[in-house]
Amino acid sequence: MAKYKIINGEGIIPNGTTEFEYNAFKMSSKLKSITIPESVTKIGKGAFCGCRKLTSINIPESVTEIGGWAFEQCEALTSVTIPNSVTKIGDSAFSECYALKSINIPNSVTEIGDYAFYECNALTSINIPESVTKIGKSAFSWCKALTSVTIPNSVTEIGDSAFSECYALKSINIPNSVTEIGAEAFSGCEALTSINIPESVTWIGEDAFIGCGELTSIIVAEENKVYDSRNNCNAIIETKTNRLIQGCANTVITKSVTEIGDSAFHKCKALTSINIPESVTKIGVHAFYECKALTNIDISKSVTEIGDYAFSKCENLKEITLRHSDPSEIEISGHSGLQKAQITLYVPKEGVAAFQKDPFWSKCADIKPITDDMLK
Repeated sequence: MAKYKIINGEGIIPNGTTEFEYNAFKMSSKLKSITIPESVTKIGKGAFCGCRKLTSINIPESVTEIGGWAFEQCEALTSVTIPNSVTKIGDSAFSECYALKSINIPNSVTEIGDYAFYECNALTSINIPESVTKIGKSAFSWCKALTSVTIPNSVTEIGDSAFSECYALKSINIPNSVTEIGAEAFSGCEALTSINIPESVTWIGEDAFIGCGELTSIIVAEENKVYDSRNNCNAIIETKTNRLIQGCANTVITKSVTEIGDSAFHKCKALTSINIPESVTKIGVHAFYECKALTNIDISKSVTEIGDYAFSKCENLKEITLRHSDPSEIEISGHSGLQKAQITLYVPKEGVAAFQKDPFWSKCADIKPITDDMLK
């Protein structure tokens, strides 16, 4: 730090400097602005980390790399122009820059590091250039004001939690170059209404779209060999296993599906009713967690297992129809989350007595036989 000076809030860097030392101005309470000389080729790790009064930065064309944590927690920084010379934006380079409203990523950048723009709360849009091939883990996570993102055809991988908790993100175009969508990549994107999975995608990580409560449309390209949305069912199904991994308000579960995956309908706000067909044998953990508009569900006799918290926080679920004649035919967790005191359970006429005696199901508000019109 000795060779760097701050005079009246302006950072002074000696001529001939080629690289900032590790944590060069870290946590400086005086630094407000700085002009980086043309001699600098790399902004090192943590160079300006925690400079909470820094409002502007001029990065010259000589710089090729912005190191990890370089501008992390520069809370007053509102805009940054990255020159065409930069090829890499390091991990957490601009994370927690709460006032950052705009960022220009040039065509020279090939990689956006993990947590690069994490929690940049004021950032509303981002254009990722054709040069970028990978969007790192949590790169734009918790960018709460982000409404639109352009992902180019060069990107092959969207990292874990890359856009998680981007509450305002309404649409996303996943190009046909992407092969991997990481775990929780778009989790908690509450305003997202549609998903289109291209032919190129061969891996979708766990809970990639969990908590996207406004989803009404899900389409998987017909040419995709790993996933499908067969019969226009508005869901993502693993083709090999027939497991439904993501549903939405307009999902129709087809008779070829064998399992409702964990968290498949998690926080699906507009889902009011669902029919589980004869092919399904298992309803996964958290499958319908916090589906607050869900009022009734019809579960076929083929279902033998219902996972933990499958119906937790479904506060308006009032009717369940089971096609089972005996409680022993279906295993349900004691932690299913069912608010049994408000639920009317419908079962085959010959099974009413058995369910009324069952320690779990007997706690339902009422147990009635399935009527003829329900059998249709």
